[in-house]
Amino acid sequence: MLSRTAEGLFWMGRYIERMENVARLLDAGRRLDNLPRDTPEAHSEWSSIIVASGATSTFPSPLDEATAQTVADHLIRDIENPSSILSCIEAARTNAKAVRNAITAEVWEAINDTRAQLRVHLDQEHDRKNLVDFLDWVRMRGGLALGKIESTMLRDDSSQFTKLGKWFERADATARLLDVKYHVLLPEATDVGGGLDYLQWVQILRAANSAVAFRHLYSRVVDPQGVVDLLVLNDVSPRSLVTALTEIRISLERLASPLAVQQELVRQAVVAENTLRATENRDIFNQGLHTWLTEFIVATNAMAQQTSSAFGFGGDTLSFSQNETQ
Repeated sequence: MLSRTAEGLFWMGRYIERMENVARLLDAGRRLDNLPRDTPEAHSEWSSIIVASGATSTFPSPLDEATAQTVADHLIRDIENPSSILSCIEAARTNAKAVRNAITAEVWEAINDTRAQLRVHLDQEHDRKNLVDFLDWVRMRGGLALGKIESTMLRDDSSQFTKLGKWFERADATARLLDVKYHVLLPEATDVGGGLDYLQWVQILRAANSAVAFRHLYSRVVDPQGVVDLLVLNDVSPRSLVTALTEIRISLERLASPLAVQQELVRQAVVAENTLRATENRDIFNQGLHTWLTEFIVATNAMAQQTSSAFGFGGDTLSFSQNETQ
């Protein structure tokens, strides 16, 4: 396969997944903003969403002035933000058009129709009710496009490069969604483990569409250790970090040629997966959840860069903007 075709498929998969995950971050902000609070902490939820999305360099206002409206505008419709929902679908369509002969008509129609319908949605004001409906629509359209990729494309190199982009993006996005909790400042240290702390973790689970999964897998009240186990270490979860690294390793093994640089990339993917599988919950919390997630994001983006180099990709923008979670 030509490297430019592989690159187009890789970034098409990334941008489709990114579009859906930006919607998840906004949903997390909306849910956290609706929680009761003892003191009027000024918009900490919304500044945390900007930080977690890696959009601090493109956000047009000071972070401490972030509001529901300004953050939604920046992450939904701001074309100057390369990770806005508008930018993502435009980039996904551009890449899909460039590799039109390598994807099915169903995949193209799902992406092209999403872009056409998005223009209609952008003409509407996103107040509380409209924002909920819009974010549900974005996630539905992202799921539709990814479903068409899964169900209509041949299990050849084309689908593997697309999946590789999707799983790199999901690994990054799940870590960032978890890190939102770190950036939401609790009014008092005594609230950790309290009612507000519990509600915040529940909303993170719901934004990840994992609240039902938590109830199914864990017979206990939602707690930080359980949430991290589900979204980091549990390989039955489709959104966990270990699932993402496993899928990345599988795709790289299937795509790699005997070239030394590609075989080294596979070796690194195997090491990363095995290291995460050997990690225990207490290891993460002993290091500090924020520190551990930041290191994971850095390492995953470094592997994505090495993938681009190993397969001859160009210099497209990496996930969000590396690494603004610190």
